[in-house]
Amino acid sequence: MTHIPYKGSAPAITDLIAGQTHILIDVGAVLTPQIKAGKLKAIAVTSPTRDPELPDVPTAREQGYANLETAGWQGVVGPAGMSKEMVARLASELKKSLANADVRERFLRAGTPVVERGPEEFALFIKAENERWLPLIKASGARIE
Repeated sequence: MTHIPYKGSAPAITDLIAGQTHILIDVGAVLTPQIKAGKLKAIAVTSPTRDPELPDVPTAREQGYANLETAGWQGVVGPAGMSKEMVARLASELKKSLANADVRERFLRAGTPVVERGPEEFALFIKAENERWLPLIKASGARIE
């Protein structure tokens, strides 16, 4: 495959629908409306579990591609020197917000199911993601342009 850099999802989807490109990996919130409208065909989701918005679309793992498992994530971070007390307070307030069913539903509709992690667990997750992807990035020769 040849990587084609785009300045955002909209032009990439436009070219895919027009037949200028052949495949696209992007976030579900961007692709799902086009899939449901019949303009795109979903081949697989790269998340560990099926997308509730596209329950009939198998995961890459289900199709035999265990190494093609990844999902975008979002997190809340602060300056490196933030006090432990402030981190604890922000984590507590965030947990309260994420306990709200309406908030969780909005995240889910945006293609971002809520996975609650405390500050220490989140730091370990980021470390593991770096350890997972750094060797692949180096081996690929990819460079930021």
